This record gives sequence, C-alpha cells and structure tokens, in this order.
Amino acid sequence: MQVKAIMQSNVRSVKKGTTLGQLLVSFKDFHSFPVVPVVDSEQVLVGTVHIRSFFEIFQPHNQDLLMRNPLSMISREPTDIFNLDIEAEMGFLIIMADIMDTKVVKIEQSADLRKAYDLMQLHGKTAIPVVDDNKRLVGIVSIFDIVMKIFHEKGLI
Repeated sequence: MQVKAIMQSNVRSVKKGTTLGQLLVSFKDFHSFPVVPVVDSEQVLVGTVHIRSFFEIFQPHNQDLLMRNPLSMISREPTDIFNLDIEAEMGFLIIMADIMDTKVVKIEQSADLRKAYDLMQLHGKTAIPVVDDNKRLVGIVSIFDIVMKIFHEKGLI
C-alpha cells in the first residue's frame, strides 16, 4: 500500500518568514506540537520545525560548539524551560528560517508504507512530511497512521 492512501492531507505549514509568535498562535489549539513543515511559495518542502527547535535557540552558543567536538567531555545540561531568558521581541524577531531543520526526512506519496516505517525507525521520527514528484508538500504520515492501518488489516478495528 502507498503512503498517499493513509497520509493526513490536511496539513498546516508555514513559510520561512513566519515569525515565532505567528507560529505559536497558529498552533495554540493543538493538543500537542506537531512537526511543522516549512514550504516556499510553490509549496515545495524546504524544512521542518520541531518543538526542540524552540529550546535550541535559547541554548548558549558556546555550549553548542563544545558539544560538537567529539573529544569534549562536557555533557549537555537539560534546558530549564522555566528559567529561560526570553524577551517579548523574540516573538517577531525569530523567524522559521532561523530555527527550521533543513535536513528533512521526507517520503514520496507513492512510496510503500514499509519504506515510511523504516525511515521513521532509522531517523527516530514519529511523523514525516509527504511530498509529490515535484517535492511539494501533500501531507504527513505518522507512525500512528501506519499502526492504525495494520490494526485495521488484522481485524482489530
């Protein structure tokens, strides 16, 4: 079975120029923060934003550089979200281009569900964007979508 048969096609996406404040307002009614696809004016997928992106922008830059050194003995301290130094201006100064991940794990809508599952397992993802042949965003497929399909085929639901 192909990914397009079970993907969620009603997907909210943002542009690279969307501000952090606009993103937060747009997704405030979701029960959890999803993977947010970032698209260009032609709907071509150019990146994704994850909740971890918010915390990474508040990490000290020198700590991040030290952590990239494979010989570093410094362990990363968990971010204390209650004590972040956040200024109100960050809501309109930070844009998606600043925090998006451009190394996107994505899948073509014509791909097999097994390939989608394998990609998620390989990259530790619970959802990945789905694109058409022109790399335009057409949906998102999640591990839950795949599990539900399998359970349906096995007669559990």
